[in-house]
Amino acid sequence: LTYVTLIILASMIFVLSAMVGYLYWQQTRMMQQLNSISFAVSSHLASIAPPELPEPEAEEEVQEAEIPEEDDRASVEQVEIVSAPPEPDIDDIQSKTTKQLQELLTKKGIPYGKRESKTTLMELLKATA
Repeated sequence: LTYVTLIILASMIFVLSAMVGYLYWQQTRMMQQLNSISFAVSSHLASIAPPELPEPEAEEEVQEAEIPEEDDRASVEQVEIVSAPPEPDIDDIQSKTTKQLQELLTKKGIPYGKRESKTTLMELLKATA
């Protein structure tokens, strides 16, 4: 009885492994067929010329000609010249606190680390001056 059970079990394992092999072989064939179909479709689509679209530039020129645009730019005479604030001296920087140096860097838009020392902040300000 034991030998018969082992023979049946071995034959079932053999049949199952053959079925798995067959499914793998079918899957491989299916993938090859899909690749060949996708290649044929893509080569066919590449050979088809896209339809000619009307040029949008011609339409824009017609619209620009019909509607005159107003010039909203200010003339040179109307612009006021604003002087930049004076740069702090190096001696003035050394007397400032770390918080004040960080505020100066923030106003100038210079990135800095929150844990950087006062000397590092002073070097950043000196480099940008």
